[in-house]
Amino acid sequence: MIIKPEQLKTRLQQSELPMIWISGDEPLLIQESCDVVRVHAREHGFTEREVMDAGTGFDWTTLLASGNALSLFAERKLIDLRLIGQKPDDKAREALQEYLSNPGPDNLLLLTTGRIDKAAQSTKWFRSLEQQSLFCQIWPVSEQQLPDWIRKRLQQSGLEVDNDALQILVERVEGNLLAAAQEIEKLLVLAEGDKVDIKTVLDIVADNARFTIYSLVDTCLAGNAGRACHILNHLRDEGTEALHVLAILNREIRNLSAMQHDLALGHHLNGVLQTHRVWNNRTAIVSAALQRHDQLSLQGLLGRAKRIDQSVKQLLKMDPWEELNDLVLKFSDPGLLVGVI
Repeated sequence: MIIKPEQLKTRLQQSELPMIWISGDEPLLIQESCDVVRVHAREHGFTEREVMDAGTGFDWTTLLASGNALSLFAERKLIDLRLIGQKPDDKAREALQEYLSNPGPDNLLLLTTGRIDKAAQSTKWFRSLEQQSLFCQIWPVSEQQLPDWIRKRLQQSGLEVDNDALQILVERVEGNLLAAAQEIEKLLVLAEGDKVDIKTVLDIVADNARFTIYSLVDTCLAGNAGRACHILNHLRDEGTEALHVLAILNREIRNLSAMQHDLALGHHLNGVLQTHRVWNNRTAIVSAALQRHDQLSLQGLLGRAKRIDQSVKQLLKMDPWEELNDLVLKFSDPGLLVGVI
């Protein structure tokens, strides 16, 4: 059964399925969902917990043996099986299917894996596992969702925040949910009263913003040129290699060019997005970028990218980061004047 994270607590009360499957790449939200399962397990008599880190070389017969073993310490047992950041490989799938073919009635299996993509969710092995589990996919909190996420967290802690303070808080923790949760805890302890204003945030909250190249790409696709340059500066200050940034941007621009080519041939937008495996949560920003760019502007971006590559390799006397800044601006908004194309 596929469920949303906010349904997890309720579904646990209603379900007698032998496995709870938490999937995703956001550590804080994964941890919190697993905590919900562990609390539920303790409340329902699963007083023993066996933790298995199923990394490289893990012996999957260990899982089967644990499922068949009688507990020496408790009547019921929670098996906490962790494939952090990984998807189940062939051996894992076979072992999980075998385990679920005859699960012990006094065991509950908590499986934690990396994100299971749309293609994997259409496979036979996934469906066979999902039918006997609560499958909870954890999605990252997007830029648009972060202010509401933080406001709700503060409210749950008994704090109200004004809009100016919220904006500063978002900027200081963006891209780092763990830091956001920690700063909320700090505000709960140090803030005077139950109101959080801009002075409180400036005095208490550190700058914990952590951006990735992928957040840079999505910001460019969304057309937010100012924020894209802000992220690029953070990446440079954090020591990210210019060539690495360029490679990811270049790949995304080439993907857009290929999609634009298909559209020019008369293919429908939805079909083009599916053909190029654009995730549902990215269709809006990719569609917006395709509306802003034509083949001419995309080829211009690729030309810029080529010159930046040459400058990184010292074949051209240009500052790669300044050129990347121009590329990011033109990627976000092809109408901006940022130098010679």
